[in-house]
Amino acid sequence: MKVNLLYVLSKISIIAIFAFNFLIGILNLSFIKGGALASLTHLLISVVGIFLIIRIKNYNRSLRLILLIILAPIALYFVISNLMLFGTIGYLTVIFGNNLINIFNTIINIFYYFVPSTLLMIVYKYEVLSINEKESNIKVPEIVTFVFQIIIFLIPSLIVLSKEFNFELTSILATSGVLAAILGFAIQANLSNMLSGIFVNIERPFSQNDWITIDDKTGFVIDVTWRSTRIRTFENIEVTIPNEVVANAVIVNWSKNDKEKMSEGFHIFNKLHFHPKHDPQHISQLLYNALKKVKPIDGREQLNLQWVRFIGVNEYGLEFAVAFDCTDRLKKNSQQDVVMMEIHKTLRHAGISMSAGKLYSVLDTDVGLKALDTHRLEEHYEPRKSSEFNPYNESIKNKVLLEKVPIFMSLSNEEIENVAINSERIHFNKDQYIIKQNDEGDSLYIIADGVVGVTVDNDKGEKVMVSKLGVGDFFGEMSLMTGEPRTANIVAEIPCVVLKVNKDTIKNIFSKNPEIYDYVANILAKRKLALDKSKDKSLKENEESKKLSVEIKKAIINFLS
Repeated sequence: MKVNLLYVLSKISIIAIFAFNFLIGILNLSFIKGGALASLTHLLISVVGIFLIIRIKNYNRSLRLILLIILAPIALYFVISNLMLFGTIGYLTVIFGNNLINIFNTIINIFYYFVPSTLLMIVYKYEVLSINEKESNIKVPEIVTFVFQIIIFLIPSLIVLSKEFNFELTSILATSGVLAAILGFAIQANLSNMLSGIFVNIERPFSQNDWITIDDKTGFVIDVTWRSTRIRTFENIEVTIPNEVVANAVIVNWSKNDKEKMSEGFHIFNKLHFHPKHDPQHISQLLYNALKKVKPIDGREQLNLQWVRFIGVNEYGLEFAVAFDCTDRLKKNSQQDVVMMEIHKTLRHAGISMSAGKLYSVLDTDVGLKALDTHRLEEHYEPRKSSEFNPYNESIKNKVLLEKVPIFMSLSNEEIENVAINSERIHFNKDQYIIKQNDEGDSLYIIADGVVGVTVDNDKGEKVMVSKLGVGDFFGEMSLMTGEPRTANIVAEIPCVVLKVNKDTIKNIFSKNPEIYDYVANILAKRKLALDKSKDKSLKENEESKKLSVEIKKAIINFLS
C-alpha cells in the first residue's frame, strides 16, 4: 500500500496545532489566574481534536465528512485564533524569548491559510484513495491525484508568499510563466502525454481491469499514470502506451456492455459460407440448433444471444452471419471455439460442409479424411417422411444414426439393420417431456433432429440444468440394457425427432451374441462412472470401472433374459 506524503504531513500538522494549543492551555492554568474556564475549554478542544483526527478512519462516511468539512474547520480556526495571541502573553516571552515567539507566530499564520488544504487532503485520502485500495474497478489514476494535490496546495502557497513574505504575485506569476515556457519546450512530449492523460481520465473511456483494444493491442488495464496507460495482454506481457496515443486512438472497451438494450456480454460475429444449392431456411435452422445446444465457456446455462442471418450470395456461396455473446474477454477465443465446434458437429451430422474457398477453387481431398468416416454419402439418406423438420437431419436413415451409438458398434451390418427396421421415429413438440426422472423405462433414444435439455430434480424440488444434447446424441442406454429408472428429465428445447429403440428389438440379437455383454457392460460402466465422478472426485476410475462393469453385465443378462 502506497503512503501519501501530503496526507501524512496534513494529519501531523493538524495534530501538532492541537498539541500546541494543549500545551498553551496547561501553561495558562499554571501562570495565569482567573482564566481557568477558558484554559479548560482549550484543553478539552485539543484533546477531543487529537482523538478524533487519530481515529478518523474508523468512523462511517457521513460522520467523517461532518467532522472534516464542518466541525474540524471551526475547531482549528478557533484554536489558531487562540495561538495567534501567543506573543501577547508576557510570561511566554520570558520563557521562550522573542525570536522563538516570532517564528512560532509565523508558522501559525502560515498554517492559517493551509487549513482548507489539509482537511481536503484528508477527505480525499479516505473518500477517494482508500476506495482505490478496496475497489479496484473504480480506481482513480495517479495523475488525477497529482493534479488535485498541486491545485489545493499551490493556491495557499502563493497567498503565503504574498501575505507573509511580501512577494509580489505579479512577479512570481511572470517568472513562473517564463519558467513554464522553458520547461514546456524541454518536456513537450511528456507534457502532451500528461495533458492527454488528464482528458482521457475526464472522459473515462475505460477503468482499471477493463478489457480494451487500443490500435492493435488488446489487454486489461493495469493503471493510468500521468504519462502513459499500462495494459496486460493475452501473452501476459505488460504494454505501456503513451497517453497521447491513447487520446488519438480508437478505443474498444470489451467490458462496457448494455445488458438492458442488448444482451449480457459483448457480441462475436462470424461469417459462414455454403454451397449455393442448399436451402437457406434449412441451413439457418441447423445453425440455430447448434447455438441452442452450446454450453457457454463462461459458466452460463446457454447463450443469451443466438443470432443467425442469411445475408447474401458471393463467390464463396451462400453467406450467413452468426452471432453469439461472451461475458469474459479473456475467454473470447475459447467461447468461439466451443461455438464453432458445435456448429461443425451439427453440420457434419447433416452432411453439410462449410465452404473452404471460392467455388471455382479445386481442393485435393485429404487422404486422412477416410480414417474419420464422418462424411455423408448418398446412400445415408432416404425420402423425407414429413415437411415439419429439417430435411437434412430427418432424411438420415435409422441405420446411420445407430452406427454412431457405442453400444451398437460391435454389431454386424445385418444386426444393425434389424435394429434400424424395428426402431420407431417419434416427434416431440417444444417443452414436451421425452422422459421423466425416476420413471420406469426400457428404451434408448437417439436425437435425429432438434435440441433437448437434460435436467435433474434436486432435494428442493428444483430442476437443475445439466447439459444439452443435439443431433446424433443419445440417452436412456442404462434403462434399455438394465431396466434402471430414468436418472434425469429430458425436455425438447425445440421441436425434435428422436429414434426410439426398445428392449424387445435388441433382446434376440444379444442372446445370440453373448460376447457382446462384456463389450456393452464396459461402455456403460465407463459412462456411468464418468457421471458419478463429476459428483464425487474421490472415485478411482480403473478399480471402480471393473467392479461396475461386472455388476452391469449381471444386470443386463437378468433384464434381457
